[in-house]
Order: sequence, then structure tokens, then C-alpha cells
Amino acid sequence: MKDISKDLLKLLDQYGPDRKRALQENSRLDYLYALAELRENLLEWYPFRAEGTLLQIGSDYGALTGLFSRMVSHVTVLDESEEKLEVCRRRYGDRTNITYRTGSLPEYIAAGKPQFDYTVAVGSLKPSYEEFVREAKSTLTESGTLIMAICNKFGMKYWAGAEKDEHSLSKKELTRLLTGDGSGGTLEFYYPMPDYRLPSAIYSENYLPGKGDLTNTLTVYDYPQYLLLDIGAAYDAVCDDGQFENFANSFLTVWHA
Repeated sequence: MKDISKDLLKLLDQYGPDRKRALQENSRLDYLYALAELRENLLEWYPFRAEGTLLQIGSDYGALTGLFSRMVSHVTVLDESEEKLEVCRRRYGDRTNITYRTGSLPEYIAAGKPQFDYTVAVGSLKPSYEEFVREAKSTLTESGTLIMAICNKFGMKYWAGAEKDEHSLSKKELTRLLTGDGSGGTLEFYYPMPDYRLPSAIYSENYLPGKGDLTNTLTVYDYPQYLLLDIGAAYDAVCDDGQFENFANSFLTVWHA
């Protein structure tokens, strides 16, 4: 995705904390992904421990940083882009429990930084995937939790013509990635709908949608002008066949050490 740090800094200068007005008057999809309060739905429900510490890999312009700072005692935001971190600082300059670090994950680990109760990578997985996950797990305490969100390369909206993220995996690939390294632990899958960026509903393996639940499919802002299939009918078919988990648009995974 294109770096929009400079554009966002101009918006923050112009509108201050009034994100709603900024989005109303500047209707760009990348602005929506960066500033919409709906982004927080992804993990607002998760029972973070208030005394816990959290490493956020990839700042994502602070889309979830404010939520994390409210949920745990301290947040460290790691990003290779100083400009993206500046957007975060501008948004949350009044928060005293956020530390910003410029650099890559390997560089951060090499510097001998502390371990965390939670490490979160939302849309920031990059190759080599195996090395990324190994390094992310190494930042955790013995009882730590790794939380990741990523596009499903077989997601229904991509069959309809939407553009998927550069780094997208199937459920089988993601399961193997998180559990096939011999580190043990337990893995939970969740399914944000319509996707992990702007979720309005999140399904779990304990409660999956059935036929009819997604007939009037939820709004996806990045659908192409002309769809290649009827999304609602297609979801009806896969839900009826018990295949929703393989065709959900994205995954939210929680790995516990």
C-alpha cells in the first residue's frame, strides 16, 4: 500500500481530533482504513489483561494503537517508517503509556529489548513468513500471546474481483505457519466480516454463520464497480456446505504459548 503519512499529517493539522469530519470531507479509502473508529472493532472485545504489555508490529498509522493503550498498561509501537510513527505520535501525543521505536523486527530483537505479554501483527506479516512468526514469538513472555490478522487468499470478495493484500494466506497455510514450528501452544481462529480492516461482525469457530446469515452481505468498501459473482448467494452456498471458514475474507488468529 502507498505510504500516506504526509497526507494524514496534513489532515491531522487541519481537523485535529475530529476524525469523523475529516473522513466526511475527504472520502478516500486509504484515509478510511487509517482513521475510522470501526477499525477498533477487530480487538475491542478481546480480554487483554490491564496490567499486560503489548508490542505492536507495524504502526498502521495508529489505527489500533489508541485501543491498545486503553486496554493494557504499556504499548510499544515498532515501525520501519519514522513518518508513520509520527502520525501515531500526532494522534496520541497525550498518552503516556506508548513508546515508539523505529526499525525492523530483527533489529529490535537484536537490541535485546524486553519481552511482552502480547505481540500484535495486523496486516504486517511479511516474508519470510516462517522467520517473521519465529521472531514475533520470540518477543513474548513464557505465557505470551501472538495475535495476527491477515487476508484469506481464497476470500469470497477476492473471487468477486476485489484486490487482495500482497501477503495473503489460506487457513491451511496459516495454521501450518503458526503451529508447524514445533513451539507448541494453542491456536484460535476468528473471522472478521466483512474483513479485518473494517469489521462489523466477528465469527468464531464456536459460532459460524449459517445459510441466510450473510445473504445480504455486509458492506465492503473496496468491492470493484462490477462484481464477478453474487456475494450473498455464494456465501449462502458455502455456509450451507459448512465451508465458511475456508472462504471468509480474512482471518484473526490468537496463538497462546
